[in-house]
Amino acid sequence: MKKIILLFFAIAAFGFTSVDATVENIKKLRNQNITIVDIRTPPEWEATGVIPGALRDTFFLRDGSINRDFLQTLKKNGVKKFAIICRTGHRSAVAAEILEKNGIEVINLKGGMFRLMKDMLKREF
Repeated sequence: MKKIILLFFAIAAFGFTSVDATVENIKKLRNQNITIVDIRTPPEWEATGVIPGALRDTFFLRDGSINRDFLQTLKKNGVKKFAIICRTGHRSAVAAEILEKNGIEVINLKGGMFRLMKDMLKREF
């Protein structure tokens, strides 16, 4: 019973939308003209590549602080609706919560690039 209550509070704590980071969901978001924004670091982009067509803009800086230019970069690129992805989904969930609290509508791609790559491997083999 305690686990159910804790799960309820964990879900209620996040006001933003989360969807699994899968190929199918990425396609659905694109069909709705929702831009994918990869908030990982440049070394992470280099290591695994980036979703084709995704914008790259680090949300958290190396020192753990928030990139204050993040929203300005999106506005400069004409982005109105967007979904964010990171490596595992943790940073994107934290970023989504911060953005949501500041009145920004955002979708978190749950599971991040790890989840997406796992989904891609299932489709290939």
